[in-house]
Amino acid sequence: MSEVKIGQIEILQIHGDEVSRRDRFDPAPLIQVDEASVDVNGMLGWTGSAWVVDNHHTSWPEPGPRRPLSVGFTSHYEKMRERYWDIPPGAAGENVVISCDRVVLFDDLGEKIIIRGDDREVELLPLKVAKPCLQFSSYMRQLPELGGYEDLRDDLAFLDDGIRGFIVTVDAAVPPTRLRVGDEVFLA
Repeated sequence: MSEVKIGQIEILQIHGDEVSRRDRFDPAPLIQVDEASVDVNGMLGWTGSAWVVDNHHTSWPEPGPRRPLSVGFTSHYEKMRERYWDIPPGAAGENVVISCDRVVLFDDLGEKIIIRGDDREVELLPLKVAKPCLQFSSYMRQLPELGGYEDLRDDLAFLDDGIRGFIVTVDAAVPPTRLRVGDEVFLA
């Protein structure tokens, strides 16, 4: 497959803490940054004065789930807005939100997502769909408490297939690479 430009980075953000707790989803711990560093261990965000560790990064000091990175697309937020409410881009918790005018499903990702800046490039390797959970589905429905599986079955199906985003990684041999808002994004 040849490279196809699909957009550019609109949002970079790190999780300053968990967004999905046992009984709720809360995007308040998300910290948007203009620059980040990514490698196989996860993402660090530059706040302008310090590097901050994403809570999914392997060096996060507290126990919890670890995953490399997550990506999402602005077009997916349009679909969510049509069904739910005016959710701001990035509120689903992706590390990288890419401006894109079409829905991107897992099979559309191909072998890699290439992010290219002026003097740098990194390949993100798709691993899996970021599965929607009861917490996020309840948040999207604006429920006052955690909904049950039966009540949220249609929402879980709607938010699946990549609408909530994708989990990706960086090859272990790749050194830490900087990403910046505005970097171009390609599928290959």
